[in-house]
Amino acid sequence: MRISGIGRGEPRFSAARRMAAIAVLSLLLSSIANHALAYWLGLPQTVPWSHSKATYRRVGPRTGPQVFCGGSSLLVSGLNWPEVSQSLGEGVENWTVAGSSPEVWEVFQQQQRVSDTTIIGVSVYDLNEMRLTPERARFVPLTTTAADLWSSTADPELRRRILSQYAISFVRAVYPLAGDADKVLVALRSKAAHLRGQEASLQQHEGVVVEKEGTLEVEDATDIKQWSAGQLLRRLEALRAENHGMHKFSEGPKSRALRRVLARAQQQGRVIVVVLPVSQYYLDAFLEKASMAAFEKALSNDMESAPEATLVRLDQVPGVSDDKYFLDLVHLNSYGRRMLTPIFITRVNEGRTHAPQRYSLMHPESAMH
Repeated sequence: MRISGIGRGEPRFSAARRMAAIAVLSLLLSSIANHALAYWLGLPQTVPWSHSKATYRRVGPRTGPQVFCGGSSLLVSGLNWPEVSQSLGEGVENWTVAGSSPEVWEVFQQQQRVSDTTIIGVSVYDLNEMRLTPERARFVPLTTTAADLWSSTADPELRRRILSQYAISFVRAVYPLAGDADKVLVALRSKAAHLRGQEASLQQHEGVVVEKEGTLEVEDATDIKQWSAGQLLRRLEALRAENHGMHKFSEGPKSRALRRVLARAQQQGRVIVVVLPVSQYYLDAFLEKASMAAFEKALSNDMESAPEATLVRLDQVPGVSDDKYFLDLVHLNSYGRRMLTPIFITRVNEGRTHAPQRYSLMHPESAMH
């Protein structure tokens, strides 16, 4: 009887082994396909235990103190950096990470370098606690994130979203495209345009920021008024999903990181904080008076970390949110840079020759004189 019992158990054991083998093979083949697609699309493939690097760009003199430029692509595309470097008489360095915010800028600020001036660029887009930096887990240590979440007033849902970024970084070791559908769609459109020889058309109609290799300078010559209604709607909905339909600025991880960045910058030398505009499309779609009031209050509290900083409100220049000055919903185009760069340089030079000035209280029209 025992022999026949063993006989009946053997098929079950064999079936279990077959199911396990099928599961492992399916996982292996799907992982290989995912890696192959990521490679074909030119998307980065990283593992959480590897050392991540940002794209380093610079402009101006290479000797002497260098200006540390901390900000997202909004800052990179917001000013004509060769002109800024010439005005300051120093080289300017930037480490670019897509969609970055203060917690990532802090990582690069902590690197050893000779810097006597810091330029930090912020906006309602950058400082919105609800919009997560996609690559946060690749650059910001989990211990730093945990400490900020513990000390902040972030709600449980936001805490879960931030911590899940670290979990998904391990999933991406097997499936590099996991959790990044928008980036995949953008890469697919770019690959399709390349195969059809229509890269120029894509850059013209998609609003592509072209950053020069190794140089802190961008190129473009279009605006979002040339977008179709469908394209505008698609990007608005993508941003709505990214922001979870809300803007919050109070006492979150980004605010805590920004205060540390400003405090450290003031210890090193001069601090310039520039507040960048966003398009009217963005303002109308996402921001109400209460949200803007919360942003102003948060910015004022953050600036207390560097009381001698020069605060330049480019977002208050009359007419600057006109959509004709924007490449997409948040990035300034060449026309916007051409208008704002002289204003920025003028304000910075005024702050250098006079007592420390705070421009958050100036009347918006004064920025044009």
